[in-house]
Amino acid sequence: MDRAIAVRNLSKCFPNSRGQANALRAALEQAALKPLTRRTSGDAPVKQLRWALNDISFEIPRGECVALVGHNGAGKSVLLRVLARVIRPTCGEADLQGSVGAMLDIGVGFNRDLTGRENVFLQGAILGIRKRDLERKFQEIADFSGIGDLMEQPLKSFSNGTQVRLAFAIAVQLEPEILLMDEVLAVADEEFIGTCVRKLTDFKREGRTILLASHDMTLLNQLCSRALWFEQGKLICDGPMAEISTRYHAHHDGIAPTLSRS
Repeated sequence: MDRAIAVRNLSKCFPNSRGQANALRAALEQAALKPLTRRTSGDAPVKQLRWALNDISFEIPRGECVALVGHNGAGKSVLLRVLARVIRPTCGEADLQGSVGAMLDIGVGFNRDLTGRENVFLQGAILGIRKRDLERKFQEIADFSGIGDLMEQPLKSFSNGTQVRLAFAIAVQLEPEILLMDEVLAVADEEFIGTCVRKLTDFKREGRTILLASHDMTLLNQLCSRALWFEQGKLICDGPMAEISTRYHAHHDGIAPTLSRS
């Protein structure tokens, strides 16, 4: 199999903010009571951790379009950030073969004080695209985004939908071999979503690899042949998109069978 993405025993943990707050409150209470109590020995408080990803392993062959499904907080966004090299895993590894384009949270990777044009060149520089190649591609990016004269305005004047238009145009017109997308089309208008779906369909025909996180099951069923289902940082199911979609809906209706990896 010609692999585009290989993830092996990947885990990522973060400090638990609630646990930190409780630890701080306990420390303050202990300090206040200290003059009134005898000193006793004991272990130092253990820092609480939240495992956003817990021992994840999977492979994606080149040219496959794969959905990431699950509740908010299930680990989908963290996985995409690890794959995009925005954050480092706590343990395990992720190997991506080919150039990578990523659309994460709205505005991620952009500078709000720069114009749309300047952000195009900023993103290209981050991706290692030569300036002369960006200059050749710029008009295609501008035309695809459809934002017109806003391209010369600071990004901070853009609506969320306009930022999505620019981010998607940059991501696809630079033609990455692997495209990572995280729920960004939710704020796009219906017309532009149609444009995006057609472009992503073209990407699939060209043999590019797409990893798409979304709560829009209609969109995922339209684009994806396979799905990875996450809950509480764990990959609980990996299988055909149609099957996972049915099981996912049934699970949230309270009638799902016992879940297992396909």
